[in-house]
Amino acid sequence: MTKRLSHPDYPAFLTALKERILQARTSAARAVNRELVLLYWDIGRGIVEKQQTAGWGDAVVERLAADLRAVFPDMRGFSVVNLWRMKQLYLAHTSPEFLAQAVRELKVGEADPEKLSQAVRELTASIPWGHHANVLAKITDAVREVLPTRK
Repeated sequence: MTKRLSHPDYPAFLTALKERILQARTSAARAVNRELVLLYWDIGRGIVEKQQTAGWGDAVVERLAADLRAVFPDMRGFSVVNLWRMKQLYLAHTSPEFLAQAVRELKVGEADPEKLSQAVRELTASIPWGHHANVLAKITDAVREVLPTRK
């Protein structure tokens, strides 16, 4: 049983602590999401680079998904579809068309593509992965280009 306190400043103290706890939880969730999106960006980039430089085919995504799920059985997010979305995220946000649009929207003159890509990556990380996945699922033209055809 909790002993009732009669200190006049206790309710304000409790309210301030509750607000701080809620702020910390929100901040922690944002930090986790940021790192997760950056991880997914890196996985997408890695898949693209290996396919371009090492000649890996589309089958690597299914193998990678199975291997990652085996190594991290308690982690969600390593399904075949999600790995394709990671690749799509990277390709969509680093395409010359997307970066050109970013230059126009940001109203900058000549932008260093590497710096612009880094800025886009950082901005992208502030958006929850679920939002990215929903948008990417709706981009049918990009999906047709990125996802292998299934029969």
